[in-house]
Amino acid sequence: MSVASVIVPIFGLILLGWTLKRLRLLNDWLVGAINGYVYYVGITVITFISLHDTGTSLLLNPRIYILNLAPMLAIAGVAYIVARLLRLEQGMAAVFIVCAFYGNTGYIGFPLNVYVQGKESLSVAAFISTVYTIVAFTLGVYLLRRSSDEPAEAGKLHRLPIIWAALLGILLSWLPLPDIVRLPLGLISDSTSPLALLATGAMAEGTVLKADLKSIGALSALKLALAPALVALTGLLIGSSGMVYKTSLLEAATPVAVTSSVLAAQFKVHPDFASRAVILSTMLFTITLTAMLAFM
Repeated sequence: MSVASVIVPIFGLILLGWTLKRLRLLNDWLVGAINGYVYYVGITVITFISLHDTGTSLLLNPRIYILNLAPMLAIAGVAYIVARLLRLEQGMAAVFIVCAFYGNTGYIGFPLNVYVQGKESLSVAAFISTVYTIVAFTLGVYLLRRSSDEPAEAGKLHRLPIIWAALLGILLSWLPLPDIVRLPLGLISDSTSPLALLATGAMAEGTVLKADLKSIGALSALKLALAPALVALTGLLIGSSGMVYKTSLLEAATPVAVTSSVLAAQFKVHPDFASRAVILSTMLFTITLTAMLAFM
């Protein structure tokens, strides 16, 4: 597997979504329906399966939380300061912060870890991706809800299916899932990232990619350079190495998460900015990833 084999399919699906919207084969209602499916169904299923299949030793490993949560929260804090310096209004600042700490740990992170470390790293990558997702759907949803005119009930934690999916996944981890249950859940899981990429491309149609270049440039620097640097520093401070450390580093280095644009669209808070951030940071990721792999 090459770097191109990770990046090209992602841009291919984004381009397909853009083309379908351009040809009016995807309308606004359908794009909204796809976003709703990804938000309420797809990510919920992925979270349940990941936590259900996570071993106890990994779940109780404090290093995995330190290596991922500490840099995420630090990036969120730095992003808040940068957003203030850029004088972004509240809604734009909220999207900026979410995009800065929430990387594409699934659709890019999974194949990236397989490429660098092999298939045995997938379970660690899946768990770390779930940690990112839970933070995004708690802290991220809180930030976006404060800037949204959508009903306040939409973002309450007890109404978020991902929270219940995480709890259910842990509670039922001792119980093997029968094939009749795992097969449809697996199909839903597999469909989520491609549909999210299609929706991202569709939402980008009609927007000007060169808009907000200053803000997206600063955002990309935080996500692609500072985030992995903080993980590396944290690993050095706690003396961490091995698969948990490398997987945390690779996941932190991923570009802005596609789900960020889904969240922004769900709360109607600058989804066009989030879509541009996804596309442009992924383009820059080809450069930062090549440089990072050269030193690993």
